[in-house]
Amino acid sequence: MRITNIDTLSALFDRLVSERIKLYHFETKIINKESAEHQRTVVEGIKKKLVELFTEAYESNNYNYIEERRTFGVDRIKEVRKLINNVEELTVNDLDVGAAYYEQKDGKPTSEKFMKNELKLREANEKRASSKNAIDKNFKKIVE
Repeated sequence: MRITNIDTLSALFDRLVSERIKLYHFETKIINKESAEHQRTVVEGIKKKLVELFTEAYESNNYNYIEERRTFGVDRIKEVRKLINNVEELTVNDLDVGAAYYEQKDGKPTSEKFMKNELKLREANEKRASSKNAIDKNFKKIVE
């Protein structure tokens, strides 16, 4: 049994996206070769875990997971399209989380700016949870 936010397909995609975004910043914004190399190792490790998950699921024709409980959407091709769209949504939501964080740090801090970015962060995190739930549901339908 896979656990949401730990080792589900969506959790691994979420980590892959987040860690790849960090790598992008180390390579282009911060220019830190040691940190960039470390991030490449992390990204490759996550990719390996994804291959292991796909192999396990396809060999067993099974994908059991405990979903994240929050808010929530027959054939295999339709489900694959949903899965791909949800991964794209998850990417945008992860970018929104990062944007709210970096906007908070830019310029002079004000209470108005803090509240605006806190709302953006909450909304992006709620959307991330929905995207991750949808990824796992679609993948389960595809495999089983």
